[in-house]
Amino acid sequence: MNPTATKSLPADVADATTGAGSGLLILRLARASAWRLGRSLGESGLGWAEYAVLHHLNAQGPVAQRELAAALRIQPSNIVALLDDLQRRGFLHRSPDPADRRRHRVELTPRGLAVLARATKAARAAEADLLGPLTAGERRQLHSYLVRLTSHTCDRGGFGCSSR
Repeated sequence: MNPTATKSLPADVADATTGAGSGLLILRLARASAWRLGRSLGESGLGWAEYAVLHHLNAQGPVAQRELAAALRIQPSNIVALLDDLQRRGFLHRSPDPADRRRHRVELTPRGLAVLARATKAARAAEADLLGPLTAGERRQLHSYLVRLTSHTCDRGGFGCSSR
């Protein structure tokens, strides 16, 4: 290892770079990112799961409740309470699916869209803080690598990937 590469790094970070491989660094970065994002979402009144639901509904439009649970890898029995809370807060609306009244369609409300916009702004600020040491080009490159790695993981049925 190049000793000058870690001279200015805190000892625990420098230790993580010596022989541990990328996995430990990715884990540490994921935890740092999760902490920042969790804190920023909390300021918007949302948790991880709530943000994921609103984000998915905004990206995909109205979906069946079971499909939403599958896409977010949330057990159908667990998503009911989550959706109940979000509906009570006025962030989404559930209604019977006209094509199959046994199914419930979930859609974002204007109030849900507004809280999602605030939360997304906060999430982007947390991301900017995390990626502060990188140039714009390095950020784009990192994003490209993350997309490729996520796709690779999802191709193998990885955690957090939409079911196919």
